Amino acid sequence: MAQNQVSTLKKGLLVLELVKQCQGITLAEVMKELQLSKSTAFRLLTTLEDMNYIYKIQTQYFSGPKLFQESTENRSAKDWAALHSIYQVAQNLQMGTYLGKVDGTDLVMTQVLHAPFQHSADEEMGNRSKLHLSALGKVILAQLDEGKLNALLDKMSLEPATANTFQDTQLFRYHLKAIHQDGYAFDDEERNVGIRCVAVPVFRNKEVIAALAIAAPAKQISKSNIKQIATKLNVGSKAVTKELEVLDGN
Repeated sequence: MAQNQVSTLKKGLLVLELVKQCQGITLAEVMKELQLSKSTAFRLLTTLEDMNYIYKIQTQYFSGPKLFQESTENRSAKDWAALHSIYQVAQNLQMGTYLGKVDGTDLVMTQVLHAPFQHSADEEMGNRSKLHLSALGKVILAQLDEGKLNALLDKMSLEPATANTFQDTQLFRYHLKAIHQDGYAFDDEERNVGIRCVAVPVFRNKEVIAALAIAAPAKQISKSNIKQIATKLNVGSKAVTKELEVLDGN
């Protein structure tokens, strides 16, 4: 019995080390690499997942919060930049993919991916723009309660970036109400001529904490495919929320 227990422990540690080394590894890859049966590999991965040593996004496994030594507060910025779920969104939609959050009246980019969607565009992370200029900013504003929204709008001036930018405050408020009802925002060349953007909110504990979006040349995003894009983004938004919760140990 003791020998079997040690053997199982050894296999579990080997799986844990493999997941740590190969972020995004699948069950089949674990089986092949460690020469384990499907049932054994599945039991080991499930046990490690239940204990929060690893976590799963679709079919891939990643190192979980117990492998991080830093506090949640110190890890916060790193976690936003290291999210794996956004890569799957980008690869699924095959368009530039963005994650951003609010800082004052600005939208700050926390993750940016361009084709071939394998590495983050580090030089663009931290870039700022005014909240009213993009779908990312608008979809966050649209989900705020009236008090928070009014406080922000009082501080904002709707400077135009293109001829399509909203400049009338009352019209912008109506636009935000429509976004709230739709559940997604559309940027029709409002920040950059020739570029359209679709964004959905990212929620945590029922509060909006960020936005997830794709951007592409205007000819690739039309009224006929906006809802389809938004549906796929919403799947990604839920994956981002789940991953943040796992990383925070909640």
